[in-house]
Amino acid sequence: MKRKVIQLAGKTHVVSLPSKWVKHYNVKKGDDIDIEELGNQLLVKPIKQETELKNISLNISNFNERTFRSAMSALHKSGYDEITLYFESQKLIDVTQNLIQNLLLGFVVIEQTSKKIVLKNVSNEIDSEFNPALRRIFLVTISLANSSLDMINSKQFSNLQSLINLEMSNNQLTSFCLRLMNKGFYKDQDKKLFLATIIWNLEKIGDEYKHICINLSKNEKELNKDVLVLYKEVNNLLTSYYDLFYNFSPEKLNILVDKKEEIIEKLDKIKTDTEYETKLLTKLSTITSKTADLSSSIFALNHEKLK
Repeated sequence: MKRKVIQLAGKTHVVSLPSKWVKHYNVKKGDDIDIEELGNQLLVKPIKQETELKNISLNISNFNERTFRSAMSALHKSGYDEITLYFESQKLIDVTQNLIQNLLLGFVVIEQTSKKIVLKNVSNEIDSEFNPALRRIFLVTISLANSSLDMINSKQFSNLQSLINLEMSNNQLTSFCLRLMNKGFYKDQDKKLFLATIIWNLEKIGDEYKHICINLSKNEKELNKDVLVLYKEVNNLLTSYYDLFYNFSPEKLNILVDKKEEIIEKLDKIKTDTEYETKLLTKLSTITSKTADLSSSIFALNHEKLK
């Protein structure tokens, strides 16, 4: 809808509010209105509505476990504060509890019957939590990478499963950051797409390391030393991209892009002795590619500094 700009007292510019919107939010003379600048857009919000919960109801009777987990992850990231689930059988109740513990940060069960369960966010989400959580995503993922290699080098294959807790932390933090962005707690609209891409890739990198841990936890033979050298190079590439994110320079990016190509070439040439090593090289190749995929988004976040 279009609105004419009215000039008052020679300086002040005024735009009228749509009457339907005013009635819906019960805005009256003297009420405070919050106006937020979003690039070339203005977001107008009645302040008294800011604390309203974002609710949704969902019938999960026909969901299998994988679909249910994907749906709950999506609703959490989308910023819903209260989620009501309806069902015919209680087969997914245990899954719900697992999700609350390992993914849905800040959510608790506030109501449960034989046909319904209600989840509510009770955490105090604020914009200042975003940047620390984003840094922790990097650090948790790097810890998963280095700890897995340390265990492999010391032949503690059966202990690799214990590192899956780090991958769960990665999932919690990536979901939490995307949730904060979708709820408007990250204000810089020009950077949101690129940050979301980086967060999404870090979640996928964590998944790849998790699969390495699960696969190699069943291994009993010492791995080829050349493979382990490449494992370390892949981990170092991830750490270097963490440094690039917080200390950007085109020179560093040049080095990392070349390093990625060098690692891929080595991965393609190396010979494997076991199925475990073959699967490991496939995962390391995927991690290398996904890590390098951070390049364009990191550049986009920093390009204005180069002017």
